[in-house]
Amino acid sequence: MVSKFGKIVLVVFICSFHSYGQQLISYVSLNHETAYIGQPVQLTVSVYTNTWFTTGIDVGNIQVEGALTVYFRSVSNTREFSGKKFAGVDFIYNLFPTKSGEIFVPELKINVESPKPGGYKGIKHVVNTKVKTLNVNDVPTGYDPNNWLVSSSLNITEQWNTTLNTVKVGDVLQRSITRSAGGTLSEFIPAQQWDSVIGVSIYNTRPKVNTFKSKTAVSAKRTETVNYLFEKEGEIVLPQIEFIYWNYNNKRFFKKVIDSTVITVAPNADLEMLASIKKRLEKENQETELVKDQPLLILGMTPKRFVIWVVLGVLGIFILFKILKWMYFFCVKKYSTYINSEYYQFKKVLQAIKQDNNKVFIEQLTLWMLRLELSEQSFDFFLKTYGTENLKREYNRCIELMFKSESGDRFENSKVLMDALKISRKSYYHNIQNKAIEVLKTDWLNPTN
Repeated sequence: MVSKFGKIVLVVFICSFHSYGQQLISYVSLNHETAYIGQPVQLTVSVYTNTWFTTGIDVGNIQVEGALTVYFRSVSNTREFSGKKFAGVDFIYNLFPTKSGEIFVPELKINVESPKPGGYKGIKHVVNTKVKTLNVNDVPTGYDPNNWLVSSSLNITEQWNTTLNTVKVGDVLQRSITRSAGGTLSEFIPAQQWDSVIGVSIYNTRPKVNTFKSKTAVSAKRTETVNYLFEKEGEIVLPQIEFIYWNYNNKRFFKKVIDSTVITVAPNADLEMLASIKKRLEKENQETELVKDQPLLILGMTPKRFVIWVVLGVLGIFILFKILKWMYFFCVKKYSTYINSEYYQFKKVLQAIKQDNNKVFIEQLTLWMLRLELSEQSFDFFLKTYGTENLKREYNRCIELMFKSESGDRFENSKVLMDALKISRKSYYHNIQNKAIEVLKTDWLNPTN
């Protein structure tokens, strides 16, 4: 049997979704409970009503600490809850974790307008979703975190700005490597690490990154270009380059390889131009590094603004903690008072009757008597003083049945017994009330001179 406290909680919960017959349901769901850093997790925000929505719903940009979110589309849908049909909208996002550990999709407050059943005018409501948790695994042991990529596919293309057959000392060759990855964002494609080569100076340029999004998929591309300045004649070997990625669809690691490149560098009589070329490339490289050194931003905010929001957030959490703590002790106190009340014990007696358990019924009767203000705290005294004829008859039958092995613990007429108990209890409280009124009317409570 549901306790009174449980009923109160249930009523409050239901009332949060009901308004004059209006029912609204909202929740957040994830298609994975665990994921790797960079692995896309489908996040769906669902809002349903038992009538319809009179205006569009705007969930907005969901901010999740420790993850990037990308909105895809909304889908109108119908679902059944407790056997009733609801109309609603599912908002589909992709969540990309950026750090390991637990990350939390925060509670969302969504403004909607929906009429009550039988009505036509939209009524404004605010529905809330619960916090959702995602466990994020770190990069597996043995794999370089700086070269970690999670993707559904990876295509690699290589391009040179000129032929490799006529290279001489002092020449500058430009090499571009483009990685196209499915199911990820450009932020998650790691920067290319270029191995040093004896006799060659290497100068990076600013990479080009792009993210492409449709209503159902996302992909990214990163193109990195490097300038090779050949300073020594002879055979130069550019080492092979390996790209490893984890495919989240089949949960396997794959490796893509660009084979090593052999370049024969011819001598050059004009070596004076080598120094000027080297100086120009170094200057260009410094400018590229300066472009990279953009102002520090944390979640799109300056450090000062970020600190202000953190302080406000901590203050808000502290106030919320104090409120929740007070509510917890208040509820615990109320619940403790309730389970020690006469009403609660009387409910236990009725529960024993519903369960057809004579032995438990007798035990609960004894405990119930302890909650009543009787000169003799026994059920025999209560029966004699307040019991109806039906209660006396059914109680005597109950005692007789306890000693008959063939009858077990079942009651002959549980409904009559329950009704008789309720009437007798009402008679008891009526008598208590009358006594209280008589006391209030006595002269000594209102003395006169």
